[in-house]
Amino acid sequence: MKKHIKIIFSTILALTILVSVFALNVSAASISVSGGEYEVGQKVSVTVSYEGDAALISVLVSANYDTKVLRFDNISGVKADDVNASGGSVKFIDEDFSNGSKKGSYILNFTAIAEGSANISVSATGSDGEGEFPASKTAAIKVAAPKPSSNANLSSIKLSAGALSPAFDPNKTEYSATVKYNVDSITITGAVADGKSSYTGGGTFGLEVGDNERVLTVTAQDGTKKTYILKIKRMSEEETLAAEEEARNANPLLAIIDGVDYTIVDDLSSIAIPTGYKQDTATRKETEIPVLKDENGEYTLYWLVDAQGENGAFYTRDENDNFTRISCVVANNKLYIIEEPDIEREVTDEYVKSTRTIDGIDVGVYNFTDEELKDFCVLKCYVDGKRAYYCFDTVEGTMQRATGFYLAIKQASNDDTVVADPKPEGKFDWFKNMTKVGKAVFLIVVFVAVAFIAAAVLVIIKMVSTNQEELYDDYMLSSNDDFILNDFAEETIEDVVEDEQVTEENDMVE
Repeated sequence: MKKHIKIIFSTILALTILVSVFALNVSAASISVSGGEYEVGQKVSVTVSYEGDAALISVLVSANYDTKVLRFDNISGVKADDVNASGGSVKFIDEDFSNGSKKGSYILNFTAIAEGSANISVSATGSDGEGEFPASKTAAIKVAAPKPSSNANLSSIKLSAGALSPAFDPNKTEYSATVKYNVDSITITGAVADGKSSYTGGGTFGLEVGDNERVLTVTAQDGTKKTYILKIKRMSEEETLAAEEEARNANPLLAIIDGVDYTIVDDLSSIAIPTGYKQDTATRKETEIPVLKDENGEYTLYWLVDAQGENGAFYTRDENDNFTRISCVVANNKLYIIEEPDIEREVTDEYVKSTRTIDGIDVGVYNFTDEELKDFCVLKCYVDGKRAYYCFDTVEGTMQRATGFYLAIKQASNDDTVVADPKPEGKFDWFKNMTKVGKAVFLIVVFVAVAFIAAAVLVIIKMVSTNQEELYDDYMLSSNDDFILNDFAEETIEDVVEDEQVTEENDMVE
């Protein structure tokens, strides 16, 4: 009897424990796992949502899947270092909870690799530091064979010569292209948008002068067909020449100078901008082209290179679109543009008018007749917004203001009167051309000189005033003791003082 009572009591206790555990699982946590139907090759995303009955500090999750049907890629919602995936099992722990959160959500990413069913079994256990809240869920994942693709698009069409018009668009099926006379064959290459489709009509083909047509046919995996029509025109010799000339004339960056092609550079970032110039734009053939403009509006400079992209130089452009290369010297970040001297009459024997090649251009100069100065010449230059004459050292490549240079010319009547060419600079330009240090020193010297002169004047005035007062005092004393004023009624005191001063000065001279 006692044995039966023990068995009954043990059974009741076990049932009580089982009921308690079941009740904990139901009330303490919940979990949901998403499933769905997919095709082979598609991405499969499984969302696992867990909620505990208290504020969580961690959740431990374990998920099992069929490796024959699914391939695990990654997981979001948890740090990668906290994930362990191998052999059809993914385990991770989430310890990133704050503010009393009771929920955790995670996305497991797979790729469907084969047909079949691949149930995702997930178990999760949350903890609040005092107790644990387990929960589990299974979701059904079904993977079917992919449906045949109906994508019959091309992703591109490429030609070995010419260009498609309009630009390629998978939804546009008619295109045209034009090639020159010397193109007697063309290669057409297409690319399918879907790797499971195919196309025909590509390859290399001969071209006749005039219109040629090719058709590219794309067949999708499910048999859907789509055609792309290409109309290719091969120009005649005359049409080719005319088209080339038209293209040249329309090119805003092409400059033809004396029958030679030059290119206008449309990027001046590598060109050092000289003092007094700024980068701007000029319009040519309805196109804005970068140029350098003189801040005084005298020059607009284009940078041109030859057909090989070399030998760059500055050019000007006139109202008839003619380009002229300028001769210039760059020194101290200044651009000295060399101009022809505007004095055409003869000069004195100290100079002789001639030409020299400077910067690859023959320019008018004044050479020195002195053999020792054969490496120097005088140039008329535009720099710093004004024109002036400079002495150019052809060996060192330096420029120096020719302040002592006066061009002596004979008058038009051929007499011997010598006339000096007026200085190109203003009255005070010599001060403007000084350096900052030079200006400061000059002003200090002027200030000291003015102060010295003012002090000297004050000393002289003081001495003269003191001398007059002393003479006056002496005279008054002598008048009281030695003579009567009535005897000198017609002589004023001032006259006496003046006579005394004159006498003293005469004695000093002797």
